[in-house]
Amino acid sequence: MGEIDTAPEVAAKAIEDLTALEVDPGKCERLYKAALVQSSSGVTYRMLAKVSGTGQLDLVHYGCDLDENGNPIAKWKVRRILEQALERFDKELATIKKDIVDNGEIVQGAWVHDMTGMADVATQGKSLDEWSRNTTAEVRKKSS
Repeated sequence: MGEIDTAPEVAAKAIEDLTALEVDPGKCERLYKAALVQSSSGVTYRMLAKVSGTGQLDLVHYGCDLDENGNPIAKWKVRRILEQALERFDKELATIKKDIVDNGEIVQGAWVHDMTGMADVATQGKSLDEWSRNTTAEVRKKSS
């Protein structure tokens, strides 16, 4: 009997995080705005947007559960939208709120963090982390 090779023919590929929004300052990309929206049932929706060097907006939003630091630990209903006008952020935020109401719930709270005036991506990232922590604490306080 011959030997059977059980090694895969092709190396397994890492699963890409569809909610990741990579920002490359070398391409003149910057974070734009972030938002958290919470429904009356406690569901949290998170949205993050960046501006490309051409001035176009890339954004991603999804429903999620957050840990105590504001980091998503479970994600669903992921929507990624590329190369849009800057106004699209506000339109998507309004759409998230409308979807909550259309599902028979109430928008419990909505928070937006504007990072457009910050000098560099490192400062934006630090600010986003701090805002996420503080906003998550506020959301949890409001829920209890």
